[in-house]
Amino acid sequence: MKKTTLIFIIFAIFSNLLHAQDEETEYDLQNFSIMSEVQSSLTEARGWSLQDNGKWAYGDNRIPFTDSRTNTTRSNAVDELGLDNFIDIELRKIMIDDEQYNVLIKKYKDGEYEFGYLNKNWKSYLSLDFWVFRSEKLLELLPEEIPWNTMYLVDLQCFAASSIKNYERNVYASRSLNLTNYATGAIESFPSSKASYDDNIIRYIQDVRVGTVVNDGNLLFAVYPIKSGDKEVVRFKFVKTYNNRNLVRRQTSPDNWTNLFEASFYEVPMGTYKNFIEESRQYFVPVEDIPSAYTSNYNWGVLRYQIGDYLGAVEAFNKAVDENPKSQDFMLFAYRGNALSKIGRYQDAIANFDRAIALKPVKVVDYSNWVKNYFNRGVAKYYLEDYTGACEDWKKSYDLGYGSASDYLNKFCGREFKY
Repeated sequence: MKKTTLIFIIFAIFSNLLHAQDEETEYDLQNFSIMSEVQSSLTEARGWSLQDNGKWAYGDNRIPFTDSRTNTTRSNAVDELGLDNFIDIELRKIMIDDEQYNVLIKKYKDGEYEFGYLNKNWKSYLSLDFWVFRSEKLLELLPEEIPWNTMYLVDLQCFAASSIKNYERNVYASRSLNLTNYATGAIESFPSSKASYDDNIIRYIQDVRVGTVVNDGNLLFAVYPIKSGDKEVVRFKFVKTYNNRNLVRRQTSPDNWTNLFEASFYEVPMGTYKNFIEESRQYFVPVEDIPSAYTSNYNWGVLRYQIGDYLGAVEAFNKAVDENPKSQDFMLFAYRGNALSKIGRYQDAIANFDRAIALKPVKVVDYSNWVKNYFNRGVAKYYLEDYTGACEDWKKSYDLGYGSASDYLNKFCGREFKY
């Protein structure tokens, strides 16, 4: 009898958890923005820390503990984490109420002891931190005039900031139980999935947006560009803080942060840091003070396309064409063709690629983007099972200089299309 009752209780708990999750999923993901793919990433940096013996130690993608040379009690797994570490650092994009935001995601090695007091049964897993901030802040992270040999601190003024522990394991449980913060113990008893962490980030952003969660997280990004002779490097550091203006004011006072780089930091070549910021910044599209309805709709179409809202992109591009049916900008039709292809409207996509190809650019700088229309038209033809037409277009794009088409020619096309 007791066993039957216990089984019933467990079943009831899981049923309630699953039901709660269904309700939350329907609420959280309804009518909300899409987060873009990775726009730029940083995958390699050298971490430095000043040891208690006065010497510097370094690690790849890891800032070593300051006592790593003298401590013999810490396990190798814990020592590998260091004071800080990362697997990669990503910049992505999201629209919130038609405003452009970036999402900075830092993935890192993490873990915990199942029995913390005894330091027994270490479990390794992957976690991530994320910070959501206005895209204009990218201009502060990399000013037009680089202040060489001068430290500066950027307050990202985060709209949302949080962490996802053990993000490869998503638990079917009510958010109120907070079980996703742990990788051992009770979490092992709950069913899980391999769902993307994107949904969890978007859920949190929407919770902040509608007021069900108050964001108290923020990030100060410390930067120190150094130029010595021909050597140009950037040292940087994450300073996690709270979304409190008085606290941030004190932390950003030069008297309080000039020693940030005295004991630990990450370091990368200036070119690496510059590419990381600029590759994401190029996706920023000005949408205010637009001189015409055509340009405004065109820019909104580009924004929607960037974040993966292809249906919204098509609608915006359609409005742009309505405003200027005789537009000579081949990129308008290239974008609309790609968006239509993404939503499976391949015939319409081909018609747009045809129009883009007909508008051959005058400027040499535009030529490489124009050539891709042949390649993208080939993709649309392939999905319509016009394999000969697809191969002809891929061959044409390759002959015109689009080298990436060679992979498709080798994989999908016969000998007559070999280059």
